[in-house]
Amino acid sequence: MDSTAAADFSLSTGGAAQPASPPQATAAGAFSSPQQPPPAELVSDSSSQVPVVPLSLMGTHATAIVPLANTHQVVSLKLTNTNYLYWRMQMKPYLLGQGVFHFVDGSVPCPPSHIFDSFAGSSSIISPSFLRWKQQDQLILSALLSSLFVDVLHLVVDCSTSHCVWRTLEKALASPSNSRIMQLHGSFQDLRQGDSSVSLYMQQAKSLFDELTAAGRPMSLEDFNLYVFRGLRGEFKDLVTSLITKAEPLSYADLHSHLLTHELLHKNSFHSMAVAPSLLSSSSLPQQPPLLPTP
Repeated sequence: MDSTAAADFSLSTGGAAQPASPPQATAAGAFSSPQQPPPAELVSDSSSQVPVVPLSLMGTHATAIVPLANTHQVVSLKLTNTNYLYWRMQMKPYLLGQGVFHFVDGSVPCPPSHIFDSFAGSSSIISPSFLRWKQQDQLILSALLSSLFVDVLHLVVDCSTSHCVWRTLEKALASPSNSRIMQLHGSFQDLRQGDSSVSLYMQQAKSLFDELTAAGRPMSLEDFNLYVFRGLRGEFKDLVTSLITKAEPLSYADLHSHLLTHELLHKNSFHSMAVAPSLLSSSSLPQQPPLLPTP
């Protein structure tokens, strides 16, 4: 018996009509009650648990606070004057993975610090969005500063936001200016192997090559090969003579492999040459009989 029939029956029998029970939610959800907002979540890191308010409760422009407590464990390389590309290669994916790179690249600017108070008739209320943005940006700023060596900290002394630090370092250490290009080419011309190993020498050459590419002035492989050849020690002269006649320039990996092989062979031959005289002096030379005293 449905609720309407039950009410008619109650009236006809003189009983009081019972209120109909609230309708259940249909498949389409037409009569479903409004859902309650989800509770605050927790974002855990290696050291603590930081309460984070869900995005649905923080407004359109709000973002959840990301602690960035383990930056030093992920970004192990500290920035110097000569390793900007390698530092950025670690830092940028980390910030992207944490979902905060939009603070660094400036795509999410700082919101107004105050909102209009209709009762007071002035902008006297501090904006919650501004406070959340400021808190997150300062955490990013701290993570960036902790990954810098002392010799580059002076570049960002006047920066108060993560975007300012990022742009300042990019302009100072990866700038496509003419003075920067001339400096890199001058470093290539002065590049010499000296007492360095092949691996260290090639690492220095590759670093300059990558910096020119990042500055928008990539160097051809032919020029790279020539700069490397002219800086090698004299013991590589025969190898350079054979490599320079090749029709195609060598890639970095191939050139590195050739030089390493030659270095290894040269060390082995030098070691054998150093050992041979000592063997001859101790065992190969005939023993002279002792001189007898003259009468």
